[in-house]
Amino acid sequence: MNLGENLLEVQDLKLYFKVKAGKVRAVDGVSFTIKPGEKLGVVGESGCGKSVTALSIMRLIPQPPGEYAGGSVLFEDQDLLDVPESAMRKIRGGQIGMIFQDPMTCLNPTMTVGKQIGEGLRIHLKLSGDQALKRAIALLEQVGIPDAATRVNSYPHQFSGGMRQRVMIAIALACNPKLLIADEPTT
Repeated sequence: MNLGENLLEVQDLKLYFKVKAGKVRAVDGVSFTIKPGEKLGVVGESGCGKSVTALSIMRLIPQPPGEYAGGSVLFEDQDLLDVPESAMRKIRGGQIGMIFQDPMTCLNPTMTVGKQIGEGLRIHLKLSGDQALKRAIALLEQVGIPDAATRVNSYPHQFSGGMRQRVMIAIALACNPKLLIADEPTT
């Protein structure tokens, strides 16, 4: 990618939800571009489609009830709406990270936070279990989790809401993504 080219280009994105009475236009004609190193904030009232836009970019809206009704999501000139799911799994976490709005529903309650951070490291960066554990500890330290070497073996319910949000940030940053999407990361 040449400097100055768009990292992400969303053009006329439309995502609708099928309901008994017809369709709800959750995202209807959203367009924006992000260049490497650039930051973009999306502001709006509750229920206006900010989270659905973020989830649509990551292709995390189930179909049905969701329906991509138009537009494109170009990440490094590749339309994410057209790539196979196997390719999206490589992009999610590896090249695009996302900090989700509610960490309690996004973290796996049956896995330690260290294993959850390490999962992406093993899949995307091909780190060994020991390497992934060391990197997970470093990431927990980086996001301000005290006693990270011990807490890496803790489960999500053993953290406060704010600390769970920090774990989500560590997961999103783990593979040094080119693009980071943060959906209300401070809630």
